[in-house]
Amino acid sequence: MKVRTSLMLAIMLAALSAAPAASQSLTGTWEISSETPRGAQTMTLELEHDGSELTGAVTLRMGGRGGGGGGPGARTIEISDGSVDGNSFSFTMTLNMRGNEIVQSFSGTFEGDEMEGTIGGPRGERPFTGQRPSGP
Repeated sequence: MKVRTSLMLAIMLAALSAAPAASQSLTGTWEISSETPRGAQTMTLELEHDGSELTGAVTLRMGGRGGGGGGPGARTIEISDGSVDGNSFSFTMTLNMRGNEIVQSFSGTFEGDEMEGTIGGPRGERPFTGQRPSGP
């Protein structure tokens, strides 16, 4: 009986040690940057990660003429179709600029406080990098 219990305990411990660690969370604030034809663009992501679901918003810093369009200041846009699978994520956002809808698709990976990926849109894909801001 002791051998059987010990064997079962050993099998359970082996299974637990072989199980993948729980994935990290994307929940929180992220600062990302990407190069565009008009120069560097920075965005802030506010994300909520629950299981495989990803929700949140992107805040863009908009410029005036020649600086990103849409007028000065910041615009916040809700994300849609957000998902997480392990350390990979994806979501879309739809910009409304001068009567036109521009859909941008984000996909990437994250590890700890860093992320990287691509932003796809009507003019192709461009890479981005991001990190969680440190401290207040």
